[in-house]
Amino acid sequence: MSAHLLIMYPHPKNVKEFDRAYREEHLPYAGPRLTGATSVETKRVVGPAFAPPPYHLISDVTFPSIEVLAATAGSTGKEALDHAASISTGGAPTVLVITDDK
Repeated sequence: MSAHLLIMYPHPKNVKEFDRAYREEHLPYAGPRLTGATSVETKRVVGPAFAPPPYHLISDVTFPSIEVLAATAGSTGKEALDHAASISTGGAPTVLVITDDK
């Protein structure tokens, strides 16, 4: 059963600067530290339509199992999460761990 690390970034103070830092600094920094990850997908939050969404971006890092995710989080993954927090100018990102319901 695969496991996902979701990093949900609040709205940044400067969207252009955050988007640049995320693409040009964070992804190249974090990628090599996410040992065992099978994919990283970035999603832009656009709704709900009736209110501003609470997040700007959500990064979904997929691991083959919760055990692999836990091992990464206990080692080099911490550096990647610390870096994510350092570029998040709208406040600390929310981090969730989820598994596929199978």
